[in-house]
Amino acid sequence: MFDGIQIDPVAFTIPIGDGFPIHWYGIIVTLGIAIGAWWAASEIKRRGGDPDDFYNGLLIVVISGFVFARLWYVLQELIAGRGSNFNSIGAIVNVRAGGLNILGGFVGAFIVAYIYTRWKRLDFWMYADAAGPALLIAQGIGRWGNFINQELYGPPTDLPWGILIPFQNRLPVYSALPPDTRFHPTFLYESLWLLLGFILLVFLNNRFRDKWQSGTIFGLFLIWWGGGRAWVEIFRPDQPKFAGTPVTYSMVISILIALTGILVLLYRYDKLPIGSDAKRRRKRVHKPKPRREEPKPEN
Repeated sequence: MFDGIQIDPVAFTIPIGDGFPIHWYGIIVTLGIAIGAWWAASEIKRRGGDPDDFYNGLLIVVISGFVFARLWYVLQELIAGRGSNFNSIGAIVNVRAGGLNILGGFVGAFIVAYIYTRWKRLDFWMYADAAGPALLIAQGIGRWGNFINQELYGPPTDLPWGILIPFQNRLPVYSALPPDTRFHPTFLYESLWLLLGFILLVFLNNRFRDKWQSGTIFGLFLIWWGGGRAWVEIFRPDQPKFAGTPVTYSMVISILIALTGILVLLYRYDKLPIGSDAKRRRKRVHKPKPRREEPKPEN
């Protein structure tokens, strides 16, 4: 599978100074974000919202996501004792050298999006329902940038869909293996899982949009995305792990994201013991009792 397919990571070079290379990875990620944003804006319009409000906050949220994705990646490397390269501010912010963690980016983008919707007095759950499937298709497309970079692969495998990785792109632990060694295409596993999730959530959204509580699609998205990413982490030898265990930091974050999705569903359907009483009190309308008139004495 994908035998002999190697694409130059640089799509083209802008003739500025010594040349400014534009990488396929950035192009593919941008394409994924554009498609996801288009779908989310269309869904917000179908739900009666204003797509302009979405686009106005999109740039802020995307930039915040990239910043947090980089910071979380650097933090993981430092905690794992592999951060010797990050000895200056320039090295930390040099995203072009590689190193982003989508989970950290999502957490940061989520916080910023929540603050933005509160500031603009928008329906957070409606926007969250639109953003969930959009993120799935955006990342599902973006993972193919990892294929072009010959990264995000798993351990050696004899499975027929294993991929060849040239020596210059191998992790040090695999550098001595024969040139015909095949590896798990982890990028493909995650991409297929994400795209399948997008199709499933869009189907459920179209069928139950007017029946489910807002926030339901977002909760299902968290469960699907977090659970799938936790499974994919089994095939990620490049990820920092807790000392002496096969558990990666990203695996723990992924499980927490999936559990958060369950809590979102319980909260939106008043199944949580905390907060549900307050919600019911807000919904209850206290009507004043009619005053009982005393009979007038007869003259």
